[in-house]
Amino acid sequence: MVNFEKWHGNGNDFVIINSIDKKIRITKTFIKKTANRNKGIGFDQLIFVTLPTKESHDFFIRFFNSDGSEAGMCLNGIRCAARYIWNNSFAPLNNICIKTKTKVLTCSPVGKSSVNVEIIVPEKINHPNLERKISKKINKNFFLLNTGNNHLFIKFNSIEKIDLNGIYSELSNDIQKHEMNLSIFKKTKNIIDLRTYENGVGETLSCGSASLCVASNFLSKKDDLITVKTFGGEIIFKKIKDAILMKGPATFIYKGNINE
Repeated sequence: MVNFEKWHGNGNDFVIINSIDKKIRITKTFIKKTANRNKGIGFDQLIFVTLPTKESHDFFIRFFNSDGSEAGMCLNGIRCAARYIWNNSFAPLNNICIKTKTKVLTCSPVGKSSVNVEIIVPEKINHPNLERKISKKINKNFFLLNTGNNHLFIKFNSIEKIDLNGIYSELSNDIQKHEMNLSIFKKTKNIIDLRTYENGVGETLSCGSASLCVASNFLSKKDDLITVKTFGGEIIFKKIKDAILMKGPATFIYKGNINE
């Protein structure tokens, strides 16, 4: 039996498994079975908490999509993983340094249910050939950014009734090979409305890394604030020196166990 906890960050839901005390082997078959919302537990991603690979990090965390593929990182998931670590007394209620497949992040508790995460500013993706292919298929302003995961953002005047699945299908041959998630957004002053289609998952209620990337594109100076609104809730981003501070919720749902 494998013990787990179910958490969500703005509706982006996760199953978290502890591999600190007991070494657990995770297979694609197990992930797909567990991710099934009718026959398993159901989740957007599985989070695997393990011991650090270097002394400079407190924990090493892996993220797996519901189709069994591995993601570089997940910012909604990082917040939930941090709260999971504190709630289970794996670390003192203080700053912790977490290493993922692609990033190193510092998490700190805020109140009883929120988490601050300090992140390096996302990088622009320079891929002229891919940009040309996208331009031929969509007649909209767009940009590409990376923060451990690759993201394509397309600007619209309104996003509620847009067929996001249709846009993804149209662009999938070009962006899937680059493991690129797709987001559409609308900006009004310091508020951004966002919808995201994540590779290996589909459209989610919230995507933390997409929220970070789209906010960073409009954070120009220290102390700038951007609120990103998704169907799942809100995340606040603030420019701090050469980094960005993300503040968002992490909510415990329940705990249980499942057969390997």
